[in-house]
Amino acid sequence: MVHDSPQGERSGLAEVLTQAWPASLTMLTPTITRFIDGVMVSHMGAQIGTDSLAAQSVSGILAFVPESFAMGVLTVVNTYVSQNLGAGRMRRCGQYVWAGLVLAVLGAVMIASTALLAGPLFAQMPHTPEVRRLEVIYFRYMVIGAFFSLPSRVVEQFFFGIHRPYVVFYASLVANGVNILGNYVLIYGKWGFPEMGLEGAAIASVLSWGIQLALLLYVFVSPGLHKRFATRFYQLLRWKHIRQILSIGYASGVQFCNDILSWSLFITYLVGQFGTAHLAASTIGMRYMSISFMPAVGINIATTAIVGKYIGMGRPDLARRRAHTALATAMVYMGICALAFLALGEPLVRAFVVQTGEAPALVEEIVRIGRLVLICAAVFQIFDALGIVYVGALRGAGDTRWPMVVTFILSWGLIIGGGWLAVKYFPDLTSIGPWIAASAYVIVLGLLLAWRFESGAWEKIDLLGRGKVSATPPPLPPAEGLPQAVPTPKPKE
Repeated sequence: MVHDSPQGERSGLAEVLTQAWPASLTMLTPTITRFIDGVMVSHMGAQIGTDSLAAQSVSGILAFVPESFAMGVLTVVNTYVSQNLGAGRMRRCGQYVWAGLVLAVLGAVMIASTALLAGPLFAQMPHTPEVRRLEVIYFRYMVIGAFFSLPSRVVEQFFFGIHRPYVVFYASLVANGVNILGNYVLIYGKWGFPEMGLEGAAIASVLSWGIQLALLLYVFVSPGLHKRFATRFYQLLRWKHIRQILSIGYASGVQFCNDILSWSLFITYLVGQFGTAHLAASTIGMRYMSISFMPAVGINIATTAIVGKYIGMGRPDLARRRAHTALATAMVYMGICALAFLALGEPLVRAFVVQTGEAPALVEEIVRIGRLVLICAAVFQIFDALGIVYVGALRGAGDTRWPMVVTFILSWGLIIGGGWLAVKYFPDLTSIGPWIAASAYVIVLGLLLAWRFESGAWEKIDLLGRGKVSATPPPLPPAEGLPQAVPTPKPKE
């Protein structure tokens, strides 16, 4: 944990890494688990495995579309918690969590109701009957799991905001261990359980989310945290805080949901229309891309917390410098991933498929297409780092509306519009045509988000309602007990 002095006793890089490595590993562990899910279901046999892998990808990402809006809204709990931490308003950190939990439960109710639409939704997909059947099953489990996943996200944002990301990491590690074990038992039918295939993978995922939520809540209401942040005082719930979360969170929600929706349509229709081999190859490619960008999302989360803290302290200069340090860290990591995609594309894809006497031609076709997908991914990795880190920095300052607008325009203009034009006018490129359009989207978005942050418009946002603050930050309150009012201008209630 970083020291509570304004400047910090550690270097900027050390501060960023201290907050980023647990967040990055937290983002990476479920990604690795989903990666292992894909490998496990793909090894059920040539055709069964390919169908399950394709169904898991499409239904999983479509199930995440409604959930992504709620998750985007709830990420700004980190913003409010970190800014209030920097300003020394400790009780409010706990209050914003309770407000977020109310929104999470309401969101879960609406998301779970989409299970009723699974049949009609997947009946429209241009997939084989078996793939559609598996898609319906997996989708229903995923949306019902929102009752565990959404509240978990709220409590996670609290720990990120108070600069204790390792709590989330350890809880995630335990939960994902349970997920992997559950996969082994339920997918293949071990220890007396029936062989359930993709449905078993879905059950194991939901079970792991429930365990993670229980662990996070246990720590959240622990005596030490309650003493400092009033975490048990649900009576302190204020509708004002719910409105504040929604006031800037809706933009993050729209941005995240739109991003997931556009990529869902991209995979389902633009790539999916070229057949199961193209769908499976793109699924494999996206599995590897997630290993690249999910740790960067961890850096994004750490950047939100660090920028938010320094803004709460009244130090936008340090917020800017830490964002630059976080960007350099992400670019180094994603640059290494780009080199791996270029140099090891074929063996990376081949690791996902099992070559049997039943469909050797299908295996080779998936490998060929998947290698080309990874080449596209390698091209945009550095630009993806720009977009991921800068959107986290802007969120830490409360600047969420501008990223929402530009993401909406570019995603429909380049991912969907550009992908459709590639399919229509360059069909010989097959699914690689849409992938080229998607690469252009990532590059342009990264450059525009970098421009927005460097313009400094975010420095004018005042979420705490303090008006102009001094360049000298207020002293942090003592670690023990609930702090008294900090000698800074009082916010308007």
